Amino acid sequence: MEEIQYLNEHLLPGKLGNFFIVLSFTAALLSTIAYFFAGKSSASTLDKSWQNIGRTAFYIHGVSIFGIVGTLFYIILNHYFEYQYAWQHSSRDLPLRYIFSCFWEGQEGSFLLWAFWNVVLGVILSRKSKNFEAPVMTIFSSVQVFLTSMLLGIYIFDYHLGSNPFILLREHPDFMSLPFIQSPSYLSNLDGRGLNPLLQNYWMTIHPPVLFLGFASTLVPFAFAMGGLWTKRHTEWITPALPWAYFSIMIFGTGILLGGAWAYESLSFGGFWAWDPVENSSLVPWLIMVGAAHVMLIYKSRKQSLFTAYTLTVLSFLLVLYSTFLTRSGVLGDSSVHAFTDLGMSGQLLVYLLFYVFLAAFFLLKNYKSISNNQADDNSTSREFWMLIAALVLLVSSFQITFTTSIPVINKILGTNLAPPVDAVKHYNSWQIPFAIIISFLMAVTLFLRYKHSDIKIVFKKLLISIIISVVVTVIVVFSLKLYNAFLIALFFSSFFAIVANIDYIFKVLNGDVRKAGASIAHVGFAMILLGALVATGKSRIISQNTSGVDISKLGKEFNNMENIMLAKNDTLKMGEYFLTYKGRRIEGVNHYFDIDYFTRNKKGKYIYKFTLSPIVQTNPRMGNSAEPDTKHYWHKDVYTHITYAEMEPAREEQQHGNQTDDKFKKFASASMLPGDTLFGSKSIIVLENIYKETDSLKYHFGHNDIAIAAKFRITDIRNNTFVANPVYIIKGNVPNSIDEVVNEMGLKLSFRNINPQTGKIDIELYESDSPNQEFIILKAIIFPFINILWLGCLIMIIGTSIAIRERVKKTKYNLG
Repeated sequence: MEEIQYLNEHLLPGKLGNFFIVLSFTAALLSTIAYFFAGKSSASTLDKSWQNIGRTAFYIHGVSIFGIVGTLFYIILNHYFEYQYAWQHSSRDLPLRYIFSCFWEGQEGSFLLWAFWNVVLGVILSRKSKNFEAPVMTIFSSVQVFLTSMLLGIYIFDYHLGSNPFILLREHPDFMSLPFIQSPSYLSNLDGRGLNPLLQNYWMTIHPPVLFLGFASTLVPFAFAMGGLWTKRHTEWITPALPWAYFSIMIFGTGILLGGAWAYESLSFGGFWAWDPVENSSLVPWLIMVGAAHVMLIYKSRKQSLFTAYTLTVLSFLLVLYSTFLTRSGVLGDSSVHAFTDLGMSGQLLVYLLFYVFLAAFFLLKNYKSISNNQADDNSTSREFWMLIAALVLLVSSFQITFTTSIPVINKILGTNLAPPVDAVKHYNSWQIPFAIIISFLMAVTLFLRYKHSDIKIVFKKLLISIIISVVVTVIVVFSLKLYNAFLIALFFSSFFAIVANIDYIFKVLNGDVRKAGASIAHVGFAMILLGALVATGKSRIISQNTSGVDISKLGKEFNNMENIMLAKNDTLKMGEYFLTYKGRRIEGVNHYFDIDYFTRNKKGKYIYKFTLSPIVQTNPRMGNSAEPDTKHYWHKDVYTHITYAEMEPAREEQQHGNQTDDKFKKFASASMLPGDTLFGSKSIIVLENIYKETDSLKYHFGHNDIAIAAKFRITDIRNNTFVANPVYIIKGNVPNSIDEVVNEMGLKLSFRNINPQTGKIDIELYESDSPNQEFIILKAIIFPFINILWLGCLIMIIGTSIAIRERVKKTKYNLG
């Protein structure tokens, strides 16, 4: 069969990218080997030649990673859809600002992003880790070997090693048989499949790189810990590792919080944290790193808990690897909206995880005697005792999250049939709220304790004012917010207590010296996150009860009349403390903006415009449409709205302004009226202005001997929009007939039924549309009170951790440069 000669293909970037992939893998492997031999020698007999080879190889590896990144960006930016990765994750109409999101949407791009950050950190460590360079960089380079192997995309016998981002679409086994690829000129009109609508958001240009820097940051303390175990420098590794542990807490925590902000701004589940398995698999390593950093502090101050410090530091990185396996092996495909599909790399990911699990276990067991003999019984009144308890609470909390998240893995490995929780949020909250109560209480108390031993009476006196203030505020809030759940009350008290006590500590103990207050400021921020989450979610309320009169539950069980409101175009309905008018849609590319005006009503009955929200539905024929909420932010609350249903084909002009059939209307009211009288509809005020003799016989088809009487009505909606209707009453040959007037914009019909010659009154019937032809939407709206406490807490925690990093670097001889 004659080989097809394809036209207009750009093959050079792919060849260059493949060259960089092979070079990065071999350079990382060489760096690992060289640093390993350098690390085997003692500090006094360090073989500089091996170390120099290792460093040079790592730099070559770094240049190669930058080359891969640059080449892949070039391919995506220029729409070279002959490459499967560009075709799969981008399209010509995609806004330029989302090109970055295309880069890390796929597995290959996210592995590359992880490797990129490892290179950045590795270069810093190769220059600044001094006599720890060889063992630390051995670990770093070995991790890079595994990560770059994920990009190789080669076959070893029958096993496919990695997935290559530079494979051509016509050579990809999943797409090479597509009919259009058989044409030599298939690229002439080819467009990409596009970016997942959920990722077409500015948060997704920020969240993934920060989160992956968090993943990479856990490698640094892990590498120092492994270096300490390998070289038996058990008293030295914590000094350089501790600032990096703080850095990891800060940057990893920021990445997680940015993910929460993305979920709140972009997803329509109504909140910022849903205990999704992928969210959990990022949270757990961070919690363990927080515990590890605090145990490192114990060792720095008391030379105790070394084994625990090693274990937690190692565990944090291993849990990052485990989360990678969970999210990329395909095992969570049915239980998480974030998980990647399996690209056949689950076996490779498992080897990656198990290699470091066994390596860490080997060194911990080998050094167990030398790192456990310094364990001593701590006084229960000492600071270190309760810091260790806090770390263990975080460990138990993490175990619970990991166990429930891993149910699909457990079922797959053991062949069991464990059922995941039906209500995940309720399940996790029932476990995690008690842990949060303990942690926040310990954050309040522990700083006032002394190392070795504390006088409890003195500690209590120092905390007394904070306790009184917290009790008083808790009582006020409990009754004002009607917060009657015992666990929620306890969490509010402990969180507020942590805030007040740490502020008190800053001013009383530290004399307001912010430079030394990093830990206390971070504690205040974390407590505010707990407090904000408690109030915002615990007292959130759905205000979108359906007042349209149409039973929307017939559309499906997800359309609960108590949680969703139906709005017809130009219709105005009451929703909570607001009145809403749906003004219509704006279409910008794939985004459909639904403009909704919000009003309040004053004591005089006047409607006052407050704001407009425009929730989005993004259309995507391939991946399905996705709703993106819009939120009005106040200092004390958020009004959060999203579309739960909309006809994505806008109503046609003739539908919006033409006649409606009678079966669309139901009789709402009837009245006998004189000019000046008023009839009230459900959403309108109808005034009879005039009764007059109709003379247009051609329009209404009546003769000279027939009688035609018309009534002029002025109709006003809740926003003072006015419409005119002129129903007609005709008597033809002594047979009465009504010519009704339909006002589609209002969804109503007026029927002139009779006239009383003696009183001059006319009989009018008002019909309202049960299912109007005009465009309509179904909306859900939630009030989140005081959610800004949570976001402010995020910022304060990041600032506090940054201050702590700076202070820790200053206190140690280890210099980060």
